[in-house]
Amino acid sequence: MKRQLSLLIRNLLVLTCSAVLFFTGCAVEYSPAATVTDPPNDAQTTAEDPLPVQDPSIFSRVADYENHFTVWGQIPGSSRENKLDFMNVDLGSNQDDAFSLTGHLCRDTYEDAEQIVDTLTYFYEIVQGYEKATFEDAPYLIPYLVENPLGAIIILPGGGYVYKSMDGGTGESKDVALLCNEAGYDAFVLHYRSNPYEYPLPQLDVQRSVRFIRHFADDYGFPADNIGLIGFSAGAYQTGSYINLVMGNNLFPDSYMPDEIDAEDDTVQHAAMIYPLLDFYHNVPMLFALFDADDLRNEDIRTQILKDTDLSENFRSASVRQFVSYGTADSVVGTETALRYEQAALAAGCDLTMHVATDYGHAYHYSVYEEAYTAWLKEAPDVQP
Repeated sequence: MKRQLSLLIRNLLVLTCSAVLFFTGCAVEYSPAATVTDPPNDAQTTAEDPLPVQDPSIFSRVADYENHFTVWGQIPGSSRENKLDFMNVDLGSNQDDAFSLTGHLCRDTYEDAEQIVDTLTYFYEIVQGYEKATFEDAPYLIPYLVENPLGAIIILPGGGYVYKSMDGGTGESKDVALLCNEAGYDAFVLHYRSNPYEYPLPQLDVQRSVRFIRHFADDYGFPADNIGLIGFSAGAYQTGSYINLVMGNNLFPDSYMPDEIDAEDDTVQHAAMIYPLLDFYHNVPMLFALFDADDLRNEDIRTQILKDTDLSENFRSASVRQFVSYGTADSVVGTETALRYEQAALAAGCDLTMHVATDYGHAYHYSVYEEAYTAWLKEAPDVQP
Protein backbone atom coordinates (compact mmCIF):
# COMPACT_ATOMS: atom_id res chain seq x y z
CA MET A 1 0.00 0.00 0.00
CA LYS A 2 2.86 2.39 0.85
CA ARG A 3 4.45 1.76 -2.55
CA GLN A 4 1.13 2.33 -4.36
CA LEU A 5 0.58 5.62 -2.53
CA SER A 6 4.09 6.76 -3.35
CA LEU A 7 3.65 6.08 -7.05
CA LEU A 8 0.24 7.77 -7.01
CA ILE A 9 1.73 10.89 -5.44
CA ARG A 10 4.47 10.97 -8.06
CA ASN A 11 1.90 10.75 -10.85
CA LEU A 12 -0.15 13.54 -9.32
CA LEU A 13 2.95 15.73 -9.04
CA VAL A 14 3.72 15.35 -12.71
CA LEU A 15 0.12 15.98 -13.69
CA THR A 16 0.14 19.16 -11.59
CA CYS A 17 3.40 20.43 -13.09
CA SER A 18 2.20 19.70 -16.61
CA ALA A 19 -1.08 21.49 -16.04
CA VAL A 20 0.79 24.55 -14.74
CA LEU A 21 2.94 24.62 -17.87
CA PHE A 22 -0.10 24.30 -20.09
CA PHE A 23 -2.20 26.96 -18.46
CA THR A 24 0.68 29.45 -18.16
CA GLY A 25 1.12 29.55 -21.91
CA CYS A 26 3.55 26.74 -22.70
CA ALA A 27 2.34 24.36 -25.39
CA VAL A 28 2.49 21.32 -23.17
CA GLU A 29 -0.32 18.87 -22.65
CA TYR A 30 -0.32 16.06 -20.13
CA SER A 31 -3.65 14.43 -20.90
CA PRO A 32 -5.85 13.02 -18.19
CA ALA A 33 -6.38 9.32 -18.57
CA ALA A 34 -8.92 8.51 -21.22
CA THR A 35 -11.45 5.76 -20.78
CA VAL A 36 -12.37 3.01 -23.18
CA THR A 37 -15.75 4.62 -23.58
CA ASP A 38 -14.21 7.97 -24.55
CA PRO A 39 -11.26 7.23 -26.83
CA PRO A 40 -9.18 10.10 -28.23
CA ASN A 41 -9.32 8.71 -31.75
CA ASP A 42 -11.88 10.11 -34.17
CA ALA A 43 -14.78 7.66 -34.33
CA GLN A 44 -16.96 9.88 -36.51
CA THR A 45 -17.70 9.21 -40.16
CA THR A 46 -19.35 11.11 -42.95
CA ALA A 47 -21.22 9.98 -46.02
CA GLU A 48 -18.03 10.50 -48.04
CA ASP A 49 -15.81 8.66 -45.54
CA PRO A 50 -15.61 4.89 -46.18
CA LEU A 51 -14.37 4.21 -42.66
CA PRO A 52 -16.73 2.16 -40.50
CA VAL A 53 -17.61 3.49 -37.08
CA GLN A 54 -14.76 2.53 -34.78
CA ASP A 55 -15.42 0.43 -31.71
CA PRO A 56 -14.34 2.32 -28.54
CA SER A 57 -13.74 -0.98 -26.73
CA ILE A 58 -10.69 -1.49 -28.94
CA PHE A 59 -8.67 0.56 -26.48
CA SER A 60 -9.04 -2.12 -23.87
CA ARG A 61 -6.63 -4.08 -26.06
CA VAL A 62 -3.84 -1.51 -25.56
CA ALA A 63 -2.44 -2.60 -22.22
CA ASP A 64 -2.89 0.03 -19.50
CA TYR A 65 -4.12 2.62 -21.98
CA GLU A 66 -6.10 4.26 -19.18
CA ASN A 67 -2.77 5.53 -17.77
CA HIS A 68 -1.53 7.11 -21.01
CA PHE A 69 -0.54 10.73 -21.46
CA THR A 70 0.33 12.68 -24.59
CA VAL A 71 3.76 14.24 -25.03
CA TRP A 72 3.14 17.08 -27.49
CA GLY A 73 1.27 20.34 -27.14
CA GLN A 74 1.34 21.55 -30.73
CA ILE A 75 2.00 18.40 -32.78
CA PRO A 76 4.34 18.81 -35.77
CA GLY A 77 2.91 17.19 -38.88
CA SER A 78 -0.66 17.28 -37.60
CA SER A 79 -3.55 18.28 -39.85
CA ARG A 80 -7.25 17.62 -40.33
CA GLU A 81 -6.70 16.14 -43.77
CA ASN A 82 -8.13 12.68 -44.36
CA LYS A 83 -5.40 10.05 -44.55
CA LEU A 84 -7.23 8.17 -47.28
CA ASP A 85 -6.65 11.12 -49.61
CA PHE A 86 -2.93 10.32 -49.37
CA MET A 87 -3.02 6.52 -49.17
CA ASN A 88 -3.31 3.80 -51.80
CA VAL A 89 -5.68 1.44 -49.99
CA ASP A 90 -7.32 -1.63 -51.47
CA LEU A 91 -10.74 -1.12 -49.90
CA GLY A 92 -11.89 -4.48 -51.25
CA SER A 93 -9.30 -6.25 -49.11
CA ASN A 94 -9.28 -6.99 -45.37
CA GLN A 95 -6.80 -7.26 -42.53
CA ASP A 96 -6.04 -10.97 -43.05
CA ASP A 97 -5.41 -10.50 -46.75
CA ALA A 98 -3.14 -7.54 -46.02
CA PHE A 99 -1.12 -9.50 -43.46
CA SER A 100 -0.66 -12.33 -45.94
CA LEU A 101 1.33 -9.94 -48.13
CA THR A 102 3.78 -8.72 -45.48
CA GLY A 103 6.42 -11.12 -46.78
CA HIS A 104 6.75 -8.76 -49.74
CA LEU A 105 8.29 -6.21 -47.36
CA CYS A 106 11.16 -8.53 -46.46
CA ARG A 107 12.98 -8.52 -49.79
CA ASP A 108 16.34 -7.19 -50.85
CA THR A 109 14.99 -6.14 -54.25
CA TYR A 110 12.76 -3.22 -55.11
CA GLU A 111 9.01 -3.73 -55.28
CA ASP A 112 6.33 -1.07 -55.28
CA ALA A 113 4.69 -1.86 -51.93
CA GLU A 114 2.69 1.31 -51.42
CA GLN A 115 -0.69 -0.43 -51.59
CA ILE A 116 0.47 -3.28 -49.34
CA VAL A 117 1.64 -1.02 -46.51
CA ASP A 118 -1.28 1.39 -46.85
CA THR A 119 -3.88 -1.38 -46.89
CA LEU A 120 -2.38 -3.04 -43.81
CA THR A 121 -2.19 0.27 -41.95
CA TYR A 122 -5.77 1.09 -42.89
CA PHE A 123 -7.32 -2.18 -41.72
CA TYR A 124 -5.13 -2.70 -38.64
CA GLU A 125 -4.56 0.78 -37.26
CA ILE A 126 -7.34 2.99 -38.61
CA VAL A 127 -10.37 0.71 -38.93
CA GLN A 128 -9.69 -0.88 -35.56
CA GLY A 129 -9.41 2.56 -33.98
CA TYR A 130 -5.81 2.61 -32.82
CA GLU A 131 -5.19 5.68 -34.96
CA LYS A 132 -7.35 8.39 -36.48
CA ALA A 133 -8.68 8.70 -40.01
CA THR A 134 -7.06 12.16 -40.13
CA PHE A 135 -3.51 13.30 -39.46
CA GLU A 136 -4.43 14.31 -35.91
CA ASP A 137 -2.95 11.41 -33.93
CA ALA A 138 -1.44 12.36 -30.57
CA PRO A 139 1.62 10.23 -29.71
CA TYR A 140 1.48 9.04 -26.13
CA LEU A 141 3.42 7.32 -23.38
CA ILE A 142 2.15 4.66 -20.97
CA PRO A 143 4.15 4.76 -17.72
CA TYR A 144 5.24 1.86 -15.51
CA LEU A 145 6.82 3.22 -12.36
CA VAL A 146 8.92 1.94 -9.47
CA GLU A 147 10.06 3.45 -6.20
CA ASN A 148 13.51 5.08 -6.18
CA PRO A 149 14.15 4.50 -9.90
CA LEU A 150 17.72 4.27 -11.16
CA GLY A 151 16.67 5.92 -14.40
CA ALA A 152 14.05 5.79 -17.13
CA ILE A 153 13.69 3.68 -20.27
CA ILE A 154 11.45 4.47 -23.25
CA ILE A 155 10.16 1.34 -25.02
CA LEU A 156 9.62 1.36 -28.78
CA PRO A 157 7.51 -1.52 -30.11
CA GLY A 158 7.92 -2.78 -33.67
CA GLY A 159 5.51 -3.31 -36.53
CA GLY A 160 7.38 -2.45 -39.71
CA TYR A 161 6.12 1.15 -39.53
CA VAL A 162 2.73 -0.10 -40.77
CA TYR A 163 1.34 -0.71 -37.26
CA LYS A 164 2.59 -1.00 -33.67
CA SER A 165 2.76 -4.35 -31.89
CA MET A 166 1.50 -2.73 -28.68
CA ASP A 167 -1.85 -2.35 -30.46
CA GLY A 168 -3.27 -5.64 -29.32
CA GLY A 169 -0.08 -7.19 -27.88
CA THR A 170 2.26 -6.84 -24.90
CA GLY A 171 5.44 -8.70 -25.93
CA GLU A 172 7.24 -5.53 -27.05
CA SER A 173 5.55 -3.16 -24.64
CA LYS A 174 4.11 -3.97 -21.21
CA ASP A 175 6.09 -7.20 -20.76
CA VAL A 176 9.32 -5.31 -21.41
CA ALA A 177 8.25 -2.46 -19.14
CA LEU A 178 7.82 -4.87 -16.25
CA LEU A 179 11.25 -6.31 -17.04
CA CYS A 180 12.72 -2.81 -16.82
CA ASN A 181 10.87 -2.28 -13.54
CA GLU A 182 12.49 -5.39 -12.11
CA ALA A 183 15.87 -3.92 -13.02
CA GLY A 184 14.98 -0.77 -11.08
CA TYR A 185 13.94 1.55 -13.91
CA ASP A 186 10.83 3.55 -14.63
CA ALA A 187 9.55 2.49 -18.05
CA PHE A 188 7.48 4.36 -20.62
CA VAL A 189 5.94 2.64 -23.65
CA LEU A 190 5.73 5.01 -26.62
CA HIS A 191 2.92 4.89 -29.16
CA TYR A 192 4.67 6.79 -31.94
CA ARG A 193 3.29 7.77 -35.32
CA SER A 194 3.87 5.47 -38.29
CA ASN A 195 2.54 5.07 -41.84
CA PRO A 196 1.25 7.27 -43.43
CA TYR A 197 3.40 9.68 -41.42
CA GLU A 198 6.85 9.98 -42.98
CA TYR A 199 10.40 10.39 -41.74
CA PRO A 200 11.37 12.19 -39.55
CA LEU A 201 8.01 12.52 -37.75
CA PRO A 202 8.19 9.08 -36.03
CA GLN A 203 11.70 9.93 -34.83
CA LEU A 204 10.55 13.34 -33.60
CA ASP A 205 8.07 11.51 -31.37
CA VAL A 206 11.05 9.73 -29.78
CA GLN A 207 12.94 13.00 -29.36
CA ARG A 208 9.95 14.69 -27.77
CA SER A 209 9.47 11.76 -25.39
CA VAL A 210 13.10 11.93 -24.26
CA ARG A 211 12.81 15.65 -23.63
CA PHE A 212 9.43 15.26 -21.95
CA ILE A 213 10.46 12.73 -19.35
CA ARG A 214 13.72 14.57 -18.73
CA HIS A 215 11.70 17.75 -18.14
CA PHE A 216 9.77 15.94 -15.40
CA ALA A 217 12.61 13.76 -14.10
CA ASP A 218 12.63 15.41 -10.68
CA ASP A 219 8.92 14.79 -10.28
CA TYR A 220 9.28 11.15 -11.27
CA GLY A 221 12.32 10.80 -9.02
CA PHE A 222 14.87 9.41 -11.50
CA PRO A 223 18.21 11.02 -12.43
CA ALA A 224 17.83 13.11 -15.58
CA ASP A 225 21.21 11.91 -16.82
CA ASN A 226 20.13 8.26 -17.00
CA ILE A 227 17.58 7.92 -19.78
CA GLY A 228 17.64 5.03 -22.23
CA LEU A 229 15.77 3.46 -25.13
CA ILE A 230 14.91 -0.10 -26.07
CA GLY A 231 13.37 -0.92 -29.43
CA PHE A 232 12.23 -4.01 -31.30
CA SER A 233 12.49 -4.66 -35.05
CA ALA A 234 11.24 -1.41 -36.63
CA GLY A 235 11.18 -0.02 -33.09
CA ALA A 236 14.89 -0.83 -33.01
CA TYR A 237 15.23 1.31 -36.13
CA GLN A 238 13.39 4.02 -34.23
CA THR A 239 16.08 3.66 -31.58
CA GLY A 240 19.06 3.40 -33.91
CA SER A 241 17.96 6.15 -36.29
CA TYR A 242 17.28 8.40 -33.34
CA ILE A 243 20.73 8.07 -31.76
CA ASN A 244 22.60 8.14 -35.09
CA LEU A 245 20.59 10.48 -37.33
CA VAL A 246 18.34 12.68 -35.20
CA MET A 247 19.68 13.17 -31.68
CA GLY A 248 21.18 16.61 -31.27
CA ASN A 249 19.24 18.03 -34.21
CA ASN A 250 15.93 19.81 -34.43
CA LEU A 251 14.15 18.62 -37.58
CA PHE A 252 10.86 20.37 -36.93
CA PRO A 253 8.68 21.57 -39.82
CA ASP A 254 8.95 25.32 -40.45
CA SER A 255 5.43 25.86 -39.11
CA TYR A 256 6.25 24.36 -35.70
CA MET A 257 6.79 26.68 -32.72
CA PRO A 258 9.16 25.07 -30.17
CA ASP A 259 8.15 25.23 -26.53
CA GLU A 260 9.88 24.96 -23.18
CA ILE A 261 10.21 21.19 -23.37
CA ASP A 262 11.91 21.39 -26.77
CA ALA A 263 14.74 23.27 -25.06
CA GLU A 264 15.60 20.19 -22.97
CA ASP A 265 18.66 18.07 -23.75
CA ASP A 266 17.63 15.26 -26.10
CA THR A 267 20.53 12.87 -25.48
CA VAL A 268 20.12 9.37 -24.15
CA GLN A 269 22.78 7.53 -22.19
CA HIS A 270 22.04 3.98 -23.33
CA ALA A 271 20.12 2.23 -26.09
CA ALA A 272 19.13 -1.39 -26.75
CA MET A 273 18.06 -2.80 -30.10
CA ILE A 274 16.41 -6.24 -30.24
CA TYR A 275 16.18 -8.25 -33.48
CA PRO A 276 16.91 -4.90 -35.06
CA LEU A 277 16.19 -3.33 -38.40
CA LEU A 278 19.36 -1.25 -38.88
CA ASP A 279 19.16 -0.60 -42.61
CA PHE A 280 16.68 -1.29 -45.40
CA TYR A 281 18.85 -3.31 -47.77
CA HIS A 282 17.12 -6.52 -46.68
CA ASN A 283 13.71 -4.80 -46.57
CA VAL A 284 13.66 -2.42 -49.53
CA PRO A 285 9.85 -2.45 -50.04
CA MET A 286 9.37 -1.47 -46.38
CA LEU A 287 10.65 1.99 -47.28
CA PHE A 288 7.14 2.71 -48.57
CA ALA A 289 5.97 2.79 -44.94
CA LEU A 290 8.35 5.63 -44.07
CA PHE A 291 9.11 7.66 -47.21
CA ASP A 292 7.28 9.32 -50.08
CA ALA A 293 6.14 6.76 -52.65
CA ASP A 294 6.99 8.91 -55.68
CA ASP A 295 10.52 9.43 -54.36
CA LEU A 296 10.96 5.69 -53.92
CA ARG A 297 9.88 5.01 -57.48
CA ASN A 298 12.83 7.09 -58.65
CA GLU A 299 15.83 4.77 -58.63
CA ASP A 300 18.40 7.50 -57.96
CA ILE A 301 16.44 8.94 -55.04
CA ARG A 302 15.73 5.45 -53.67
CA THR A 303 19.41 4.56 -53.82
CA GLN A 304 20.28 7.72 -51.90
CA ILE A 305 17.61 7.00 -49.28
CA LEU A 306 19.03 3.51 -48.78
CA LYS A 307 22.47 5.03 -48.18
CA ASP A 308 21.18 7.76 -45.88
CA THR A 309 19.19 5.31 -43.74
CA ASP A 310 22.04 2.79 -43.35
CA LEU A 311 22.96 3.15 -39.68
CA SER A 312 26.25 1.32 -40.09
CA GLU A 313 27.41 3.79 -42.73
CA ASN A 314 26.05 6.72 -40.72
CA PHE A 315 27.17 5.66 -37.26
CA ARG A 316 27.37 8.75 -35.03
CA SER A 317 26.47 7.43 -31.59
CA ALA A 318 29.78 6.39 -30.04
CA SER A 319 28.88 8.28 -26.86
CA VAL A 320 25.79 6.11 -26.27
CA ARG A 321 26.24 2.81 -24.45
CA GLN A 322 24.53 0.15 -26.60
CA PHE A 323 23.14 -3.38 -26.50
CA VAL A 324 22.20 -5.35 -29.63
CA SER A 325 20.48 -8.74 -29.60
CA TYR A 326 20.01 -10.56 -32.91
CA GLY A 327 18.93 -14.02 -34.00
CA THR A 328 21.20 -16.08 -36.20
CA ALA A 329 18.17 -17.44 -38.10
CA ASP A 330 16.41 -14.10 -38.61
CA SER A 331 15.04 -14.09 -42.16
CA VAL A 332 12.98 -10.92 -41.68
CA VAL A 333 15.74 -8.34 -41.21
CA GLY A 334 18.68 -10.68 -41.80
CA THR A 335 21.79 -11.11 -39.67
CA GLU A 336 24.35 -9.19 -41.70
CA THR A 337 22.84 -5.87 -40.65
CA ALA A 338 23.66 -6.49 -36.97
CA LEU A 339 27.21 -7.62 -37.76
CA ARG A 340 27.86 -4.57 -39.93
CA TYR A 341 26.57 -2.35 -37.17
CA GLU A 342 28.86 -4.06 -34.66
CA GLN A 343 31.87 -3.36 -36.86
CA ALA A 344 30.93 0.30 -37.25
CA ALA A 345 30.28 0.75 -33.53
CA LEU A 346 33.53 -0.89 -32.42
CA ALA A 347 35.52 1.07 -35.01
CA ALA A 348 34.09 4.27 -33.51
CA GLY A 349 35.02 3.20 -29.96
CA CYS A 350 31.45 2.65 -28.82
CA ASP A 351 30.72 0.68 -25.66
CA LEU A 352 28.69 -2.05 -27.38
CA THR A 353 27.45 -5.38 -26.04
CA MET A 354 26.34 -7.96 -28.61
CA HIS A 355 23.94 -10.71 -27.61
CA VAL A 356 23.61 -13.58 -30.06
CA ALA A 357 20.36 -15.55 -30.03
CA THR A 358 21.63 -18.72 -31.67
CA ASP A 359 19.13 -20.44 -33.99
CA TYR A 360 16.42 -17.89 -33.21
CA GLY A 361 14.53 -16.07 -35.93
CA HIS A 362 12.67 -12.79 -35.68
CA ALA A 363 10.51 -11.53 -32.79
CA TYR A 364 11.72 -14.01 -30.20
CA HIS A 365 10.38 -13.95 -26.64
CA TYR A 366 11.93 -11.57 -24.12
CA SER A 367 13.14 -14.53 -22.04
CA VAL A 368 15.80 -15.07 -24.73
CA TYR A 369 17.59 -11.77 -24.02
CA GLU A 370 16.22 -10.95 -20.54
CA GLU A 371 19.20 -12.10 -18.48
CA ALA A 372 21.79 -10.50 -20.75
CA TYR A 373 19.88 -7.24 -21.03
CA THR A 374 19.20 -6.77 -17.32
CA ALA A 375 22.82 -7.63 -16.51
CA TRP A 376 23.91 -5.01 -19.05
CA LEU A 377 21.63 -2.43 -17.44
CA LYS A 378 23.07 -3.13 -13.99
CA GLU A 379 26.63 -2.86 -15.28
CA ALA A 380 26.07 0.70 -16.45
CA PRO A 381 28.58 3.23 -15.09
CA ASP A 382 27.38 5.50 -12.30
CA VAL A 383 24.26 3.42 -11.63
CA GLN A 384 23.78 2.86 -7.92
CA PRO A 385 21.43 -0.05 -7.12
